[in-house]
Formats: sequence, structure tokens, C-alpha cells
Amino acid sequence: MRHECHAHHCTIQVPPSMLFCSPHWYSLKKPVRDAIWREYRAGQERDKKPSLRYLAVQRYAVAMAAFKPHDEQAARTSAWYLADAQKYRQLAIDAGLGDPLSGLVPEGT
Repeated sequence: MRHECHAHHCTIQVPPSMLFCSPHWYSLKKPVRDAIWREYRAGQERDKKPSLRYLAVQRYAVAMAAFKPHDEQAARTSAWYLADAQKYRQLAIDAGLGDPLSGLVPEGT
């Protein structure tokens, strides 16, 4: 099965259980990488049923990998993924699952 890195426009092949290729994975700050592993459930790549918490953190990670200082297009791309992360974050909170982005984003955002 063909599976590409989830970073925006990256076409590097990775195992289905991996979110990113090595360069994109290590471009993330360690708390974001830790949050991905915290929310990952073994087998979700096969059953296609990731949790709302995982989806929020995954979208946040994609946004962080896409952002580049002083690059307006990268900022727009990142903003789209951040909005999607916020959508899943709110769904998780509303479902009583807690805030999956706690500690990753400033309070009140």
C-alpha cells in the first residue's frame, strides 16, 4: 500500500503507521512529536478510525511542519491546518475527551 508523508506537498514514502518522513518529523518540536505518539493508537492506520484527539494533534503537527517564517504562502497553508486542528480540538472537548492541544498552544486560543 502506497503511503506518503502527511506534510503538505511531501511525496516521500513512509510506513502506514508513520505520520511524517524523517526530515518533517524532526522539524517538529519534541512536545509536538510526543503528543502525536500520546494520541496514536496502534492499528488506526488500518481501520481508518483515528480519535478526535489524534486528528487535532495530527493537523496541528502538519501546520507546524508547513509554517516558515517570512513566507506568506506557508503562513496561509499553516493557517488552514491550524483551523482544522481547532475544529477537531473543539469536537474532542465537546465529546468530553479533554483538550488534545493542551500544552502545545497558548492558553485561550
